[in-house]
Amino acid sequence: MTAGLTLASCGSDPPPTQPPPVDTTAVRPVPCTTGTATCAERIEIAGGLFLPIFSSHELATGDASVTRAVIAVHGIDRNADDYFVTGNVAAAAARAGATAVIVAPHFQTSDDAPESDEPFWSSAGWRKGHLSRPEGPSPRVSSYLAMDRLIETLANRSLFPQIATIVLTGHSAGGQFVHRFAATSPVEDVSVPSARVRYVVANPSTYLYLRPERWQRTEFAVPDRTLCSDYNEWHYGLEDRPSRVEGLEIDTVQARTLRRDVTILIGSADSTSSNLDVSCGANLQGRHRFERGELLVRFMNEFFDAHSHRELVVPGVGHSSRDMWTSSVGLGALFQDPAGYGASAEYRKSLDTRN
Repeated sequence: MTAGLTLASCGSDPPPTQPPPVDTTAVRPVPCTTGTATCAERIEIAGGLFLPIFSSHELATGDASVTRAVIAVHGIDRNADDYFVTGNVAAAAARAGATAVIVAPHFQTSDDAPESDEPFWSSAGWRKGHLSRPEGPSPRVSSYLAMDRLIETLANRSLFPQIATIVLTGHSAGGQFVHRFAATSPVEDVSVPSARVRYVVANPSTYLYLRPERWQRTEFAVPDRTLCSDYNEWHYGLEDRPSRVEGLEIDTVQARTLRRDVTILIGSADSTSSNLDVSCGANLQGRHRFERGELLVRFMNEFFDAHSHRELVVPGVGHSSRDMWTSSVGLGALFQDPAGYGASAEYRKSLDTRN
């Protein structure tokens, strides 16, 4: 296997499917928009270890014409192909298909039949930043490190000299991944000097809280630990952090979180219990995804004056990545910078929905 970026195999809501084999005879269009082997490649995330992805513009060769990157992280079903297609539908709706590179990484488990040089994670571990499974290839790598490498590739000026903004977004379990990654990754500070990184967190079950307080009927206060002893452990809070994060001081995690440009994108109708985390730690964050998103932003407002979280509500939308990202509010969050969509009619409407 040659080092660097190479074409390879790859594998929101239908069940996961085995990653498609590479079609070496197909002509790759630009942009490439189908969730098939034609649009699949791999990036090297450690020595001889690779992460399968779908990409609209080939990362192996780069593209001097694109100015924005959108990384779409799949949900619990790990259906990166569907998320890739949705990302391209959104780019087309925003008239950004020619100028935005859409990337959908595939965080595999053993059920996805990974290649021998592709790390894989447990079904919950990939979204929490855990190390890849020990029965997979060595060295074991954190799913967050894999994302670091993907962002570094997109920020490589020899490959993408015109990219000014990198948007990392995820829906549901993918949103859980993005919120924790934003709080802990150093990549934005040390490896992306020429591009702005933004994070769009859509309808996750839970969020990372930076302090032990949770909403207690009328105020934020520390809950009774005898009723829920692990409510503040990772990935609900900062206790018992995984190896990727345990070396970070809590002050460092808090400081990184406050600096990050984070949009909490929530559907006003996402109030059902489908695939909802209902553990005691999760329930302390709210009754459902919509309320949990609102409470997280309220928490940040109360305890951290200088935070950069913002809340955007998509009116009438439930738990659907396609409906969230292709709504006018979602398109603004993904393909405009905050100064642009903050003054838009769609943004003002999202604020009116909350009041």
